Amino acid sequence: MKPIIGIVCDTYVKGPHLYHSAGDKYVDAIVRVSGCIPFLLPAISEQVRPTDFLERIDGLLLTGGYANIQRHHYGLPPAPTSEIEDPRRDAQDLAMIPTALDMGIPMFGICRGFQELNVALGGTLHPLLHEVDGRFDHRENPDDPVEVQYGPAHSVTVADGGLLHTIVQETEFMVNTVHGQGIDRLADGLVLEAEADDGTAEAVSVAGAPGFALAVQWHPEWQAHKNPQSTKLFQSFGEAARQWQGRVKHN
Repeated sequence: MKPIIGIVCDTYVKGPHLYHSAGDKYVDAIVRVSGCIPFLLPAISEQVRPTDFLERIDGLLLTGGYANIQRHHYGLPPAPTSEIEDPRRDAQDLAMIPTALDMGIPMFGICRGFQELNVALGGTLHPLLHEVDGRFDHRENPDDPVEVQYGPAHSVTVADGGLLHTIVQETEFMVNTVHGQGIDRLADGLVLEAEADDGTAEAVSVAGAPGFALAVQWHPEWQAHKNPQSTKLFQSFGEAARQWQGRVKHN
């Protein structure tokens, strides 16, 4: 039986109805590259405890998303009303992350999920990274074709001997960049695994985590089967889920 990967959902309202959704590119990467079964986790923390989901999955994927984490979660005043937010996802993911880490469930965070991991553990964000002195604009051009938006944009330098280095076996490679926010203060307990040339944190791991716990700021799920670093990341995540599944079955 293939491992089950829980994929967190965004929420949005269309017409009079609330929807829970996850992008197909995440589902495709889990099926095609990780070799696992995707299972969407609706954002219903007011009805379901984190463990109700976590006890049924073999890995947790924290996806990217168009909504930003509400700023009060990291000590800043509210964002302008024009900013897209998803309080239902915030409530569920920020509660679920510490529980998943305590349980040792393999966890892979991407873009918003990378930021969620930092905030859940007490770190802070730059709400407008491109306005920070010395940082370049990490946002995509929405007028470009999607292949250009998710194409290689800048390099990352990988910390020697870290988890990311162990997986990709490279000290520098190109990544895409599709984010407006970024890490300001790194949470205690997180280890910097890679950064961009402008000093922006691009990958982190959880120090002393009992299981696979890695997050990246870029989007490796985009055509993951065609990118060598992305393939290695999703394969490693899938292997961690298989090991977790085997350990649980034998306990």
